[in-house]
Amino acid sequence: MGETAVHAGLVEVLVAYAETELGLAANLSIRHDAVRPIRGERPPRINGYVPDLYATDVPTTVTLIGEAKTRADLETEHTRSQVHAFLDYLSQTPNGIFVLSVPMSAAVTALRLLSQLKAPFQEAETRTVVIDGIRVKDC
Repeated sequence: MGETAVHAGLVEVLVAYAETELGLAANLSIRHDAVRPIRGERPPRINGYVPDLYATDVPTTVTLIGEAKTRADLETEHTRSQVHAFLDYLSQTPNGIFVLSVPMSAAVTALRLLSQLKAPFQEAETRTVVIDGIRVKDC
């Protein structure tokens, strides 16, 4: 399975998580960066970056931003900047959730990355989650 197929699978996990966490798809606004988005809508640009998933319930009480990263992508400066930008945005949004979907082999690295990057935003109480294909881990 190529890296693009892996990434697409990780995005599908994000969509499923959003539907589980926020409720029925009919009551959600889900925009994701996939080959065939559910409603044909792409996520908005947030602080200079486009996330893989942007979801809210309707009316908006919760905002979920999801990012899918392969092992090779996880430890780049681009990823650090991107995740920081999303956490900054969510820190100013009530009931924000940031979800990082990674392969199982990258779960520990993803947890460490989120632990480091969310430190400046502790007061905002943005929920951060890592999904590794088997487990959902709040961090």
